[in-house]
Amino acid sequence: MSFELAIALRYLKATRHGIFAFVTTLIAIGGVTLGVAALIITLSVMNGFKSDIQEKTLGIQPHILLLLNEKISPLTLPSMQDQIKNVKGVVASSPFALGQVLLKSNRMTQGVVFRGIVPDLEFKVTQVEKSLISGSWKSLEVNETIPPRIILGKELARNLAVNLGSEILAFSSSESAPLGALGSMPKIVRYEVGGIFQSGMYEYDANMAITSIHTAENLLGPAGSFGLGIRTDDLENADTIAKKIAEVAGPKFWARSWQSMNRNLFEALKLEKAVMAIILTMIVLVASFTIISNLILMSIEKTKEIGILKALGASQLSIRRIFLNAGMILGFTGTFLGTFLGVIACIILGKTGWIKLPQDVYYIDTLPIKISALDISIVLVASILITVISSIYPASRAAKINPVDAIRYG
Repeated sequence: MSFELAIALRYLKATRHGIFAFVTTLIAIGGVTLGVAALIITLSVMNGFKSDIQEKTLGIQPHILLLLNEKISPLTLPSMQDQIKNVKGVVASSPFALGQVLLKSNRMTQGVVFRGIVPDLEFKVTQVEKSLISGSWKSLEVNETIPPRIILGKELARNLAVNLGSEILAFSSSESAPLGALGSMPKIVRYEVGGIFQSGMYEYDANMAITSIHTAENLLGPAGSFGLGIRTDDLENADTIAKKIAEVAGPKFWARSWQSMNRNLFEALKLEKAVMAIILTMIVLVASFTIISNLILMSIEKTKEIGILKALGASQLSIRRIFLNAGMILGFTGTFLGTFLGVIACIILGKTGWIKLPQDVYYIDTLPIKISALDISIVLVASILITVISSIYPASRAAKINPVDAIRYG
């Protein structure tokens, strides 16, 4: 241990003006501790929101949607599957039909997103298979002896007050619907509830109904949108792969990645994370002023000792190092205590999930936590830099003390 560090530790341990000096030291350390802990917890929560929403979104939504021009027949989809499977990054694809219909139960009526899928292929593209909480995906198999089946989101089933086996009417404004006295009549199909899914995303669970693609085509007709859901081997590179797919598919199709479809949401989360990081960093900056005042008080108290050290041959650099070491000890202690408390709090929140959120507002029902080693490293480095920089002025001020005046008047 260098003598500068030893003296810095001795100065910090020494009793200075009783309880006042002890409290100011605690405030200096506590301010940094709280700032670092709050910053780590906040960043972990924001990471958790992004990760959880991304995971649940992609649990039921493909990485890339290749949408068919409405003037082109959906019969072209199988040939397009053959063309895009050779695009680098494409893992699997599945055809789908998409449209808006009106569902009516005995008690309620609600407009929903109506999605037709091929279950065996869809399971290779999304994780929708895991979201089923009752019923069976096999119920979507076309069987002329029984009514067509439909699988509803959990919140949608609750809103419509239906259960497994309940009958439901679907109304679609298909262009192929027959004309009545008042114009085009909606096409009506009677369905039986064959299952209920829960994706964890309120928007999906409250507004989506899934059936087989053939049944959906029959109901939606030309009013529906048709295309391919595509899974990639690189989630973060989906935008680039979508552009390659669009080039292969030609002008009859247009491709959208999951990033572009959810850009507003994830950009908002990114902005919130940056703003919260800036605001909470201010806590560490405020704590650094406490460190500055603490070191200035220490230099005033130790004026005579500094003069004696200089008289014994200590250089200005050594004096500066003594006070820099003292500031760094305060900063390091607060930083590492804050990191410890922040990580422990994140682990407890992540394990218990005791903070509940309104699902219709925040998409998810519990506070999500994801600890990022990179974020923690950045917080550590930033906090240490702030505390070191804050120690420079008091250290320089102490180093400039004249030894003669210090001994005479100290």
